[in-house]
This record gives sequence, C-alpha cells and structure tokens, in this order.
Amino acid sequence: MNGRALFTLPVVAAAFGALALGAGGCGVDEAPPSHSPEPLEVRLPRGFPPLIVPDDNATTYEGVALGRQLYYDSRLSPDGSRACADCHLQDHAFSNPDVEGVLAHINLAWSRNFLWDGRFEGTLEEAMIMEVEEFFGTDVERLKEPDLEEMFFAAFGSTEITTERAAYALAQFQRTLVSRDSPFDSYTAGDESALSEAEFRGMELFYSERGECFHCHATALFTDNLFHNIGLDAEVTGTGYGAVSGQARNDGAFKTPTLRNIAMTAPYMHDDRFATLEEVVDFYSEGIVYSDTIDSLIPNVHGGGLQLTTQERSDLVAFLGALTDPEFLTNTDLARP
Repeated sequence: MNGRALFTLPVVAAAFGALALGAGGCGVDEAPPSHSPEPLEVRLPRGFPPLIVPDDNATTYEGVALGRQLYYDSRLSPDGSRACADCHLQDHAFSNPDVEGVLAHINLAWSRNFLWDGRFEGTLEEAMIMEVEEFFGTDVERLKEPDLEEMFFAAFGSTEITTERAAYALAQFQRTLVSRDSPFDSYTAGDESALSEAEFRGMELFYSERGECFHCHATALFTDNLFHNIGLDAEVTGTGYGAVSGQARNDGAFKTPTLRNIAMTAPYMHDDRFATLEEVVDFYSEGIVYSDTIDSLIPNVHGGGLQLTTQERSDLVAFLGALTDPEFLTNTDLARP
C-alpha cells in the first residue's frame, strides 16, 4: 500500500457516472466500463505463514478501500450509533482500553477462532459476515448512498449492496492489518542493535524453558490461535471455551491473544483484570491458580508459577515492549479515510 492511495474517488465516481448514463449524447449505446480492480499484495515479513486468500475474495485496492470506509462508517449500524473503529482504535493497536474484553484487530487473517471464548469459528469472511449480520445487524438500505454505491461498484462491479459484499470488503481490509515492523522484527532481520540489553535478556527468557512463553505465543504471529486455561481462577466450570464446546476439559480456557503491540492493548486477559504488563508478568511468576483443567504448558502450577527474579520480570516486560510496531499505529493507509 505504501506510496499509492487506496482509492481515488474522482476516478471511481467518473466510472459510476458513465455506467449510470448508459447511452451517450449521440444516441449510440455505449458499453459500461469494464470492471478490473487492481490486485493488492500484502507485504509479509520473513517468518510469517503464507496468507490464505479465498478465490472468491481476492484482495484489491478497491475492495480494501471499501472495507476501510465501512470499518470507520457508522452507517454499518442500523441506528448510525457505532462503527467497528469505535471499539478498535488504531493508536491502541485496534483495541480499546475503555471497552471490556476487546481483542485487538492484529493479524486476524491467520485466525480461525474468534472472540475470547471461541464462540465463532470459521474463515475471516465468515467472521465478518457474522459481524455485519449479527453483531451490527446492518440494514443495507442505510448503505445505499451515492458515495458507497460508487465504492461497491469499484470493488465488485455493480452497485448492488449486500451484507455479504460488505463483509467481504471488511475482510479485505482486515487482511491489511498486518503488524510486522517492531524492534524485534528488525533484530530478527539482522539488526543486532535493534534490541537493548534488557530486551535481549527478556527475549532469551521468553524463548527458554525457564520462561515457557513461546509455547502458546508461538511463531512470528506470537499466538497459536488456540485456547488455554492459564490458571487465572480455581473455579472454572462452564467458563471459557468449555461453555462453547460443552466439553469439561475446555473449562477455563480462553484464546491466546497475540503479543504483538501488547504494550498498547491494556488492560489484559479476557476480563481486563490486569492493568499493566508488570501485573501480567507478576501473575505468571507467582499468581497461577491450580484447577483440574489447567494447561500442561503452565509451569509450577502448584507453586504459583515461574518464580521470576526482579530482574527477569523487568527484562520480560522490556522484551514485550519491543514487540510494538510504531508504523502499524500510525500508518495512514489504515486510518480513518
């Protein structure tokens, strides 16, 4: 997306106008303009999994532009009271400190499980259909405005507006919400000066059997996109993924959030119980609570956790800060149109 506007409204408007006029002034029928949206390739860093894009929703500049507009547009809600961006603020890595339980919109293109308790499973397109039709209850009549009709035409080749098309456009925009340019990424790309000494020590701890963090916060995405009972509570019956799956072994398990931009997405956990990363690290160090379904990856479950030193806690917090991607937080291609 760098260096190119996501869409140019005058060009889109001109194409729409030509379609609407149909015949020319000389009385000779003119063919409608051809529909050929321009493919957009999402840049991925080394180590990221391949981006899976369905055949029926290729990523294009025009589709992303429409999805971006809809993401920030309160017309998506029946009464015009809210937009996706109200709960997902770019400067908070598309989370919101004032809305309980908001998961950040970061690298969702690789997700199959959505929401903290996993009550929705499917493709990104299917998740966006759920958002449009169930969460927002979008009334497509509200979207039938000239500006949006122009953009739907540019993205899909006609001015027909459906909830599925709106969802597909949102999915295209979501595929561009890729966080990839943190100091950690610079370090892994070969810049050894990108991490401070404390951040480097924290990274070593993160990836060690002493820290154990890397098991759940795996791969370059810093999440395994699975569910774990990490020892938040002793009583977990019928909570988390267990309430969704109906299987007791999943009680108390919640989705592993990505740690990318984690310093920007406070408060933490599914119920926002921790206000700071220091509190989170303290919990893993000595606050683990045993229950029958606690994940086997959690260390020292009967002794409270990792029992980290003061230095280790400080270093781990420093490393988590090195996962912040400033470009993701300020990229104008992702901001309100």
